[in-house]
Amino acid sequence: MERAQPTSGEIITSKIQSTGVLSHEFDVRIARSTRELVRANDNLLVVALPVNCHKDVMDRFASDIIEWIKENKQMMRIIISSHASLGAVYLMQLLRSEWLSETSTSLSELDDSIRITCWGTTAITARKTSGNSVNVLTIRKAVDYVTVPFESEEDTNDVLETLFGKRFKYRDGGLLAISLSNLNPQNHLGIVLGNMSRMDPPPPPPPLNDMPEVDTPVEPWYQGKCITPKVGRLMEALDLERINIAKELEIDVRTIYEHFSWSFHVPLETPTDKNDQDVETSMRPLTVSEMNQQMHYYKNNDVLGPTNPESRYVMEDVPYGLVLTVILGRLLNCPASLHESGIMILSAMYGRDFLVENELLQGLGLIGEDDLNVNAYSLQEWKEMACLGYFRER
Repeated sequence: MERAQPTSGEIITSKIQSTGVLSHEFDVRIARSTRELVRANDNLLVVALPVNCHKDVMDRFASDIIEWIKENKQMMRIIISSHASLGAVYLMQLLRSEWLSETSTSLSELDDSIRITCWGTTAITARKTSGNSVNVLTIRKAVDYVTVPFESEEDTNDVLETLFGKRFKYRDGGLLAISLSNLNPQNHLGIVLGNMSRMDPPPPPPPLNDMPEVDTPVEPWYQGKCITPKVGRLMEALDLERINIAKELEIDVRTIYEHFSWSFHVPLETPTDKNDQDVETSMRPLTVSEMNQQMHYYKNNDVLGPTNPESRYVMEDVPYGLVLTVILGRLLNCPASLHESGIMILSAMYGRDFLVENELLQGLGLIGEDDLNVNAYSLQEWKEMACLGYFRER
């Protein structure tokens, strides 16, 4: 499928083809600018990008959103799929700054005119198959969300269910809850550490004497299948660090077991015994490894793992998905030691410092030149931010 070539002033259109569990051909419009994007979508925007692109896009369209709100006197809703690294806070503080520079009216008017809904994960799991096609592997049964500034569960649910169906679960605890509900980065950390040699295949070696050159083909590997018992145990230990931080904040978040069950449609438990009539008599929880083996062998929704060391599992998830958990752990004196160790190990592998590369957290003053600014805000300020969507100015 080729993109239509527009004449001057004509709307640019194209098509996207999805296969797998969601098979459909979608007609899409392509905006020439962020201003056109904001205006063409009326009062709803969905940010569905790699997290390491969020800051750049937010910087570009913030002034266009303010202009639209002032002209239309309506509420603008922005959905971030999925949310990480306090991106909603960065955007909200950017919008407040733009509002003050463009208008003399109170910030409370802006607070009444903007709602940012943050998802803890995406609604689907998928893999891009070409520039305009994607293979949808699963549609998640449950997606956690919050909205800032605070909005009732019913009001947000009406919008989300109209657009995406009944699969959304409101999380008490605001942005702190949703920040600790995105499990993909911690899960990918365990997968990467256990499978780096599969992700980073060696190049052909230098020639030796007069021997022929060696071909070193890339070997495909299935991600779920390679979550062995030891890799699965590491992922469970990473999850426990996140759960303990949430408990310190008195926040309820999904477990890694619920995540795999709701995302990939495998059970949480398995039978342990049967009586003389072959009736199951007791159940036990499945391990993370066992759940992934069920995905691979029974559900057929396993995915191929990355075969490039520049994978988003590292370049996006490590700086933008793990560092906030480390900051909260340090703040609460509940250290995420495995998270931080994983960041350090991968920084050594890649010859860079992933701990301080997050531009969103830099913009919020939570990362300095060479370390984390854990005490930039008090715990009370963090809790207020979780519902307001911004840190109050001191």
